[in-house]
Amino acid sequence: MAEDPKSRGPGDQAATPERTESSGLPALFPQFGIAVCFFAAVLGGMATFDRAVALGLGFDDPHQVGNVGVFAAVVLGATVVMVATFRYDRGMEFIRLLMVAVFGWLVALAVVLATDVGTVVTDNPVLEGFPASPFPAVVMVLTAALLWLYPEWYVLNVVGIVSGAAGIAILGISFGPFPIVVLLVAWAAYDAYAVYWSGHMKELAGGATSLKVPVVFVFPEDPGFSIREDGLTVVEGGTDGEENADSSPFQGAILGLGDALIPGMLAVSAAEFLDAPVLVSALNANAPALGTVGGAVVGILVLNYIVHHYEGVHAGLPPLVTCVLAGYLLGAVAGGVPVQVALGL
Repeated sequence: MAEDPKSRGPGDQAATPERTESSGLPALFPQFGIAVCFFAAVLGGMATFDRAVALGLGFDDPHQVGNVGVFAAVVLGATVVMVATFRYDRGMEFIRLLMVAVFGWLVALAVVLATDVGTVVTDNPVLEGFPASPFPAVVMVLTAALLWLYPEWYVLNVVGIVSGAAGIAILGISFGPFPIVVLLVAWAAYDAYAVYWSGHMKELAGGATSLKVPVVFVFPEDPGFSIREDGLTVVEGGTDGEENADSSPFQGAILGLGDALIPGMLAVSAAEFLDAPVLVSALNANAPALGTVGGAVVGILVLNYIVHHYEGVHAGLPPLVTCVLAGYLLGAVAGGVPVQVALGL
């Protein structure tokens, strides 16, 4: 979801264009910080997925389109629970505790993938990826404690980068390119439905950011801004855009963690499953993978243009997914992979 600069959700990427008088920071500084977070998560996932493959993580049959249904069911189920929680203001602390634990687990998994220190469960589908030795267990507990006790914006950014890298690595090797293409098209269609028809995405956005967990990358215009003390008011009340009397919109740049997962998982899948020469060995990246990342850059720029030039609430995933898929296909052609093969046809 994307909105005008005064009303934003966790799928947005936007910043007010003026220089901030209180901080004197350049107008593009928040945007630059968001870009760093975005690329760090994506490139981190690409650099570590080979270790995830070696450990045998992910779905057993990544080319099975039915895996998309499993993933979609999990996402939709979580969405229903969260919307109900936010709407009726019940169980907020429990949801936050659960998400803090999940992000702690993802950080522990990322550390194991990046350092090869410690072990994770690989022989139990239910517990797969969870710590199986003291080191990752300690990392998980300490990360969860930090998020619970000190959820400052820079802490959330770092945890979002590291956990996002783990998520990108695991999701990328769990789906072949064709299932991911299907997933991304369905994901974009759902985003459009949730923004333009049902309208529940805005409600979900406001509730998710109030939990103070790494669902978004955040860079304020004022470096003295504190999520712990001030909260993060990124969505104005009501579908008509009227501002809440007791809150003020966040000033800065925001990008949803999911917007990094989308190109990252396709880039990893392309690098793992498409037969094309590796061009960047440190990232295990071939031309289709690099084209995917390039398409994501264009997509973020397009989304930023829409947010700044068209008032109202916009679905962010349709333009982002379109550019990501275009970059992926161009990269595939450049790498000698036929389009029909890249699409799984």
